Amino acid sequence: MSKKKTTKLKPDERIGERFEPIPVTPRSMVAMLDCDDTQINGLILDGRSYRPTERFYKTMAAELGIPFGVFGFFSPLEVMTRAAVKEPDHPLRMTIDTGDGKVLGVTTNQGLPMPVKFIENVLHDDGRLKEMEYSDGVMSATLDLDEAWEVPNDSEYHVRFRCRVPVDGVGMPDINLASWRQVCENGAIAEAPLFRTKMEIKDNSGEHFRRLLGSFSNPTGVEALQEKMCVAAETKASVGEVVLLDGMIRRSVASTRNQTLLRERLYEIAEDPCVRYGVTELSNIGQKKRALLPVGCSVGDLLNFASELVTHHADMLKQPAPIQTFAGTLLSKGFDLEDLYPNARRTADFYLRGIDFDREVA
Repeated sequence: MSKKKTTKLKPDERIGERFEPIPVTPRSMVAMLDCDDTQINGLILDGRSYRPTERFYKTMAAELGIPFGVFGFFSPLEVMTRAAVKEPDHPLRMTIDTGDGKVLGVTTNQGLPMPVKFIENVLHDDGRLKEMEYSDGVMSATLDLDEAWEVPNDSEYHVRFRCRVPVDGVGMPDINLASWRQVCENGAIAEAPLFRTKMEIKDNSGEHFRRLLGSFSNPTGVEALQEKMCVAAETKASVGEVVLLDGMIRRSVASTRNQTLLRERLYEIAEDPCVRYGVTELSNIGQKKRALLPVGCSVGDLLNFASELVTHHADMLKQPAPIQTFAGTLLSKGFDLEDLYPNARRTADFYLRGIDFDREVA
């Protein structure tokens, strides 16, 4: 998987004008194709070629009722050509990104989408805004909530939330709770249904979006997040939980050398569980048994390790989503050794200092 491009937006930067919804049908899309015998190079619009993204192919398949897996057996050109024969006049709307020269998502051509510039205006007008970024069809903003708590043997945490809005109208906007660790400014987004709120926007003027954003509060989610993070600091991590983070590192970090350095530091923090249990790899331990064996660090250590990686070393990641999903998944369920192996050791401020990472990003 290639590294996805994430663009952090400057405080006064506006990119809304570069996204343009285009009414199309399968027949008209085939007529736009810039292709050779087997490969689609782009879609030609007003003399410019726009590169199809994975998002384009996935959403087009969904709209036409085609399993995305069909692209493993047929080329995109064959799939689009057959769709044009089967449903030539199916009304669709695709969104182009004139800045990156890409074709984003495809949806049914119904109603009028909320212009991205309205989304930007609402977010920039909110005094709680901390940062904005754009990546592959989704605009994200991090905003502060007036909530904070102390995690014993760790740090004070402040609550933030991440608002994500698809610029191509594919899917509903949503909000995920996030935390900010004061001692080291690590940020972690709790990517899990328990901490997520879907936003149903009922107009395209931006005013309903503004009201929803301004009134956002998720007291149940905030209370659950606080409780789980306190318990995480008090509970020994299991071999299974270390293996879960280990796997996320392997999948998310671009450089093989950096993967090795991160995994070595993770095992060091966990106090050499391979040596403790007499194996060369923790994955050699049976899956059921992994959940019963403690390591030398807490679940909170694993969460802070992951959040430090995402916050301070994001340039090493193909994409941050799997690491955020690790945090959300861990926080939304019971920990393997909760109430069995208490942890009394204080959480470190930093975990990844002093490592000579390879900064040649893929």
